[in-house]
Amino acid sequence: MKDITDRLADGEYTSIEAARQLALAQSMEKELKRQIGALKDFLTDKMDSKEHLTTELGTVAAKHGSEPRWRVKDAVAFAQWLETHGEESSVEQVPYPVEWATKPDAIEHLIGQHGGEQPAGVELSRGTGDTVAVSKVKDWAQIFSDQQAQAQARQLLGITSGGVEAIKDDTNEEENPWDRI
Repeated sequence: MKDITDRLADGEYTSIEAARQLALAQSMEKELKRQIGALKDFLTDKMDSKEHLTTELGTVAAKHGSEPRWRVKDAVAFAQWLETHGEESSVEQVPYPVEWATKPDAIEHLIGQHGGEQPAGVELSRGTGDTVAVSKVKDWAQIFSDQQAQAQARQLLGITSGGVEAIKDDTNEEENPWDRI
């Protein structure tokens, strides 16, 4: 089965088909994240720290968490708090740029004034490319009831065997085929 990038490169999708696949994948991702969270919570409660469970699909290892502890998130704000609460001995005075000098246009101007030299402590951030946003994605239950969407989801996930129809288990009750994923 061809990978999605190959199918796109080969021109097998129109823009609307690609948009439909993207919305489907977003809905699947949301449902999978929900399931992953529930499974992790369940196993966290059931497994002992450092325990490993090995299955034919992979190994799950329990990890011991850590106790919460305080950390400084904003050193300047903390220093200001220390000063206003009479803890001046816990604060050192360091040079700090005024706000206007930290603006991108001001930095660009300074670099121009100093022959293109990049100031210490300054970096050029990565730009961002054009992208698309997905909104109003159908809930997975709504997509699952759509036979065409199910077929597309199987294709997107690379599932080539089995039909979309309900699969029977040993008790002859209908089983949701997506529960097997």
